[in-house]
Amino acid sequence: MHCGTARPADETLCPKCAEPWIDVSVTDVTRSVAPGTVPGARSSLPAPTPVSPVRASEETGEFDFDEWTLPPDRRSSRAKWFVPLILLLAVVGTWALVLVDRDGSSAEPTVAVLETTITQSPTTTDAPPATTQPTTTTSAPTTTTVPYPPVASWAPVGDPIPTPELSLKASGIGPIIHGMSLADAAGRLVASFGEPDAVGLDLDICPSSELYWLQWGDFRALFDGYTDGASFVAYRYERTGTTSAGPELETLSGIRLGDTVEAFQSTYVAFTISFEVMNDRNYFKLSNGGELLLWGPVTSTEPRGTIEGVYSPDSCETDG
Repeated sequence: MHCGTARPADETLCPKCAEPWIDVSVTDVTRSVAPGTVPGARSSLPAPTPVSPVRASEETGEFDFDEWTLPPDRRSSRAKWFVPLILLLAVVGTWALVLVDRDGSSAEPTVAVLETTITQSPTTTDAPPATTQPTTTTSAPTTTTVPYPPVASWAPVGDPIPTPELSLKASGIGPIIHGMSLADAAGRLVASFGEPDAVGLDLDICPSSELYWLQWGDFRALFDGYTDGASFVAYRYERTGTTSAGPELETLSGIRLGDTVEAFQSTYVAFTISFEVMNDRNYFKLSNGGELLLWGPVTSTEPRGTIEGVYSPDSCETDG
């Protein structure tokens, strides 16, 4: 040291006083200073000893330095180990996540697959020429023509007949008797009951011929045809279940639909009453001296059975 300044390893002069360094220890300098003098003063220090140039050791080739001229040790840098350590931990952690799942078992390697979407343009089909138009066919409503006269074909004839005078009897209904022409009989019925509810042909009564009929509720008038020569030949009066019951009719003796067989028998006690089964249905027959007067269906032949219908004898008389 010199002038109290530490000597750098690569300097030969004191940067403070520009004098050569004195290669002595602090202890030697302290011992050589006389009492009362200030260390470091020029007048109190001995003459500087010439410093021989640094020489290389013949054995090692290193520079000869004493303990005061050795260069200071360089500080080891800890930062140069910190960065590699962080990188190593990151790599280890990444592979641990890939190879080990939450349960500690090896996971299957994940392979990323790039999905490729191919978009095709829609196929364009040429439209048909604008002049082409679909053919439209309009069908006219089908009209069914019946060969017989419809309900509106008959006009009223004469004055209306009161219902009490239209009694059910073997020869007809009140003054409208069998054998009357179709036009007259139909006209008198229309005048009394109004326009018929329905019209049609019946093959069940006389299989050998068609019977033309007009219907008013529960009452049906039968004719042996629908031409000019046709005439009124029979009637049927029974519950048909139609919405309109039609006229409330009864026999000359006062028997109505729904009366009991017992009441019917007591009313016609002077006549012959018999019962027959036809087509799995019970019928009564009212006769006088072997001539059929009235007949019709009953619910039962027992006294509590009821009258379901009253028929006049038909022209073919196949049922009685």
